[in-house]
Amino acid sequence: MVFILGGMLLALLTQFGVAPRIVARQDLRLWHSVGTVMYALQWCCALAVLWLTLKPTPIPAEAHPDE
Repeated sequence: MVFILGGMLLALLTQFGVAPRIVARQDLRLWHSVGTVMYALQWCCALAVLWLTLKPTPIPAEAHPDE
């Protein structure tokens, strides 16, 4: 859940915090770098969510009636 919220927060900050400064051409080198780092972190959050989703969950011992 933390990675989902983190990715969404990064997307919102990029869209409404960084992108307007890039469009306004304020200190382009800085804001492009910040935007790139935030975009990469957003992808890391997405990969973490995918990894946690695909991780198999252990089956409890009482779920095996044949043993």
